[in-house]
Amino acid sequence: MSPKHRLLIVDDEPRIGQVLSLLTGRWGYDTKTAPGGEEALAIMEEFSPELVLTDLKMPGMDGDKLLREVRRLHENTLVIMMTAHATVKNAVESMKAGAFDYIMKPFDNDELRLILERALDHRALLTENKSMRAELGARFKPNNIIGDSQPMRGVLDLIDRVGPTRATVLVTGESGVGKELVARAIHTRSERSDKAFVALNCAALTETLLESELFGHEKGAFTGATRQHHGKFEEADGGTIFLDEIGETNNAFQTKLLRVLQEGVFERVGGNEPIRVDVRVIAATNRNLERQVKDGVFREDLFYRLQVVPIEIPPLRERRDDIAILSAHFVKTACTSNGLPRRELSDGAIEALKNAEWRGNVRELENAIERAVILARGSVIEAEDLWLTRADGTRTGGIPTGVNVPDELAGLPLTDFIDKMTEQHILRALDRSGWKKQEAADALGIDRATLYRIIKRFGISQAEA
Repeated sequence: MSPKHRLLIVDDEPRIGQVLSLLTGRWGYDTKTAPGGEEALAIMEEFSPELVLTDLKMPGMDGDKLLREVRRLHENTLVIMMTAHATVKNAVESMKAGAFDYIMKPFDNDELRLILERALDHRALLTENKSMRAELGARFKPNNIIGDSQPMRGVLDLIDRVGPTRATVLVTGESGVGKELVARAIHTRSERSDKAFVALNCAALTETLLESELFGHEKGAFTGATRQHHGKFEEADGGTIFLDEIGETNNAFQTKLLRVLQEGVFERVGGNEPIRVDVRVIAATNRNLERQVKDGVFREDLFYRLQVVPIEIPPLRERRDDIAILSAHFVKTACTSNGLPRRELSDGAIEALKNAEWRGNVRELENAIERAVILARGSVIEAEDLWLTRADGTRTGGIPTGVNVPDELAGLPLTDFIDKMTEQHILRALDRSGWKKQEAADALGIDRATLYRIIKRFGISQAEA
């Protein structure tokens, strides 16, 4: 736990405040205490806590009044209520008024720690969403669109038109075309842009875990369910939820999802209390859902509910006019993220990129550019620095002369392979220069500071040579 996480504890019983301060301090929190609501607000002006843990019943300004003031004056601070068993109903009302969660006294230390960590995770998600909204707002200005081909103009026109509505959207296209990016752009265009955007890959979870993640679960619903858990739909209330790989779900899950779309209501796993939410659903798939409907593996009524507005993203091979501008963007991004000086693509490299097959679409293009940025011998990336498969199936570029690829690297994922090859490339340059770092940096076409950053990143030492 980072000591930078700031926590304010508010309780009119000094002993409880002292005990909680010592406990949370051991967990790594920077903690302050206040005996009441008025004192808490005064401390917050300078302390700016990320979380407030407050008693509900206090003389003077009680927890409810403090909650309202925190929500009004410090919108980025999350409030957790402490309450006795007799006032649980009041704590639930506080959650409806904007509290993140509540915990009953006397409480279990592990339970308290879990609630605090969940609150920090939730706060980080909200911060990420705000940052992403700002980034997308800039990226999708008319004069700053990455991709200006006719097919992409059609996609962006649909985003502009559907964004401000409440319509459910089904985004389709091959893997790697950027379906989540389109979903985020729709959210950014909507009136919900100041609320949460929550994304979930349906194919990455088992049936039980998927239901628990989306709908939440009650304490004791299954082995390991030690407390109530709020699902993604509750997190996204008022905002947007993005369900990727929706075609991988089973009929039981599809039935529950259909009810949420029709009625805005669901129950947590193991519960029977209906929970009402206002969530916009954007789903995505690389499968042909119409065919799945005909095959009986996807509900027809859910399909039509999801496909109120369909947006199909064309594969990269059908919008080759975008390749040059996308490649230039990825070169700039890769240079920045890897601490490398500016590089540019030669005319030959751009032509090779335009003629490549791109089965993996934009994601494959981004990976290919990063690999070329790292392994290029100079400031200009040539066609031979690109390891590509042309549309006719032939190869261009390849492993640089003198670079031996061990058999154990052949089956690695691309990013791991790039890291290993980069490490070996740096080691060879250092070895050839006799570990004279300036000479090695010159040979690599980078400055000394960049070389030091790469050495530190990979933990390279002379003992490895």
